[in-house]
Amino acid sequence: MKFLRLLLIVGVAGCGVQYWHQHHFVDASASVMPVADENGFIRMPPVEDQSRDTVYIVTTRHCSRLAVRSAVQLAQDLSDAGIAVVRTHSVTFLPVGLLAMDDSEVNRVTAMMNGPSAIIFVHGKAKTAATLEDVEAELGPAN
Repeated sequence: MKFLRLLLIVGVAGCGVQYWHQHHFVDASASVMPVADENGFIRMPPVEDQSRDTVYIVTTRHCSRLAVRSAVQLAQDLSDAGIAVVRTHSVTFLPVGLLAMDDSEVNRVTAMMNGPSAIIFVHGKAKTAATLEDVEAELGPAN
């Protein structure tokens, strides 16, 4: 009987944590839009070993299967268009870039990196679930 009670408490606590994480992501991701540029990209801290002329597509462990499939397709489309692209599962931000950010910017970066969509990095900015047209617009006419 004590085991069942303990199991029930752990289950309720787990549901509470899951509920909080979902709402925390929604609140944080909603705060991204006011700082996005005209193409929907936001400024990000510098990424270690990132070439400025290359588009980086990051599919973290939080990405859904649909997001991963979309990322693979985007990488193929970018490559077909002659745009340098790298797919990866993680990035390392340079500490100097993170230290220069205020708390709201750090929260936006965290929400984006922990979200369910792939993150596309272009010219020091990033967007989740970007399309080929979004990336081409962000790259500009000299891509």
